[in-house]
Amino acid sequence: MVNRWLSKVRIAAGLSLPLLGLTAASVFAQIVTISVINNSGKTMTAIYMSPPDKEAWGKNELGDPIADREKAEFEWDQADYEGSDAGCVFDVRAEYADGKSTDLLDVDLCKETALNFK
Repeated sequence: MVNRWLSKVRIAAGLSLPLLGLTAASVFAQIVTISVINNSGKTMTAIYMSPPDKEAWGKNELGDPIADREKAEFEWDQADYEGSDAGCVFDVRAEYADGKSTDLLDVDLCKETALNFK
């Protein structure tokens, strides 16, 4: 009887191992590449991200300014932020050389591959 039970446990464990591999892969896939497209007519000087429930913006994610009609790629590490929906949903703000800004609200950065600021 014990042998039969151990056999069932081994079979269940063997069948669940592939599922563990899929779960582990998704946990470690935290780097997201985002294209920021500037179609504002102005030079973009900063990009900020914040979870929707926070009042303050994060640090400037943009290394160098982006000229009008240009785009920049950058990598974003989910582990650095606490966004909604498993660290994916954020408000994103672009600031321009003239001091004005554009906000994109509730953006799912795990699904979006590009952010187009107009």
